[in-house]
Amino acid sequence: MSTRQQRIQNRLRKQMMMRIFMKGCLAVAILVGTGAFMLLLYHQILAWLVDVEVAQYSELQDVITVPAIIIKQETVVNAPSRGRFENQVMEGERVRSGSVVGLFYPEGQIKPVTISVPRGGVISFKPDGWEQVLSDFSLEGGDRNIFDYNPRQFNDGSFQYERGEPIFKVIDNLVPLRMVVKFDNAAMSKPLEIGDTMKLIYRDEVLGDARCESVWSGQDHLTAILSLDSFNEDLLAQRKIDVDCVTAAYQGVVIPEKALVKNREGYAVYRLNESKVELCSLTVVKIHQGQAVVEGIQPGDSIVTTPHLVSEGMTYR
Repeated sequence: MSTRQQRIQNRLRKQMMMRIFMKGCLAVAILVGTGAFMLLLYHQILAWLVDVEVAQYSELQDVITVPAIIIKQETVVNAPSRGRFENQVMEGERVRSGSVVGLFYPEGQIKPVTISVPRGGVISFKPDGWEQVLSDFSLEGGDRNIFDYNPRQFNDGSFQYERGEPIFKVIDNLVPLRMVVKFDNAAMSKPLEIGDTMKLIYRDEVLGDARCESVWSGQDHLTAILSLDSFNEDLLAQRKIDVDCVTAAYQGVVIPEKALVKNREGYAVYRLNESKVELCSLTVVKIHQGQAVVEGIQPGDSIVTTPHLVSEGMTYR
């Protein structure tokens, strides 16, 4: 082989090796680029899946819904004899003591008898039979199974009465309301005692704080009498209702329970510090219905509620 042919062959060999090297570099670059892109895409998808909520200062409440029977200061006016009654005031109207409410026509007589109120208050032509049952009612001397009682109702809307049947009643709206309530023992976080207070809510309206003035404990439930500090007009025509009792309240920083992470010290959460994820230990005061009152973080802190998707030191954007 001549010297010129040898040079040509060496040049071709070098060109082939260079092409192989360039192809290898290109393959590596493609692999590295694809890997970097996939890693970037993974972190981006992970960031999309991570949920973050702002910690708020709030109140967590233990609420029990219980049946209640409302006790009012009521005075019933009965029919003097058999006959018919014509009212001269409307249902729910306020009257003064001695005011004429209507005329009663005894059977067989033309001249009516004037019926007036013995005391001031709000008129109701719907006596429900509970008036006498709840008059001076007490758990010590009354029926502890009062929720099983169904009193007889006399007024059928015809305004025709037998002697002694209730015509109407006067409700004293200046006397605070009281309630007989029934609690399931299993739902109580602690025993109810005389003097304990709790907030009462009816149809999302706060009735106020009620004080336990009497309590009786049975095998699976307890019955108590709660006294409010005022009269509520919305309960004027009510008797048996379901009321929400706030038996305990916990104030503090509230976060979702799912954000909590268990560790050796107890609990922790992942918190965002600028763009970094950090693990922050805290104390759990109360967990209730998917929420937790905690100590160790501040209101306004950004808390990760999907802790299984993050790790300490992770960058979050």
